[in-house]
Amino acid sequence: MYLRIFSSVFALSALTACEATQSPEPEGETLDCAIGAGAELSNVCTLEWVGEERGQEFLVHHPDGGFRRFTLSEDASKVVVKDGAEDVEMVEPAPSGFWQFSVSGDQYLVPLPPPSGA
Repeated sequence: MYLRIFSSVFALSALTACEATQSPEPEGETLDCAIGAGAELSNVCTLEWVGEERGQEFLVHHPDGGFRRFTLSEDASKVVVKDGAEDVEMVEPAPSGFWQFSVSGDQYLVPLPPPSGA
């Protein structure tokens, strides 16, 4: 019986420890995305620019905790997946001031970065 009580207390403390170490919410501006087949665009993803030079590399954090890392083509005309083998399908024409693209059925509407020096 002592073993059952000890095991229950140990399991409860382990569960509590896991909850206490949750990752903080990502910082950045929210953007429209549609994660999963048949999803509609809604303002639930978070955009995080990476590095000193804003506009070269960025992450899009999904509401479920997942994320994708992207970079720009050399002429900044399109987005490229940095991690993974998926292809980016650019949507043309995109709304003015945005890149619109999809990766494996997930859709993103990302604002263009301001011109350098702005």
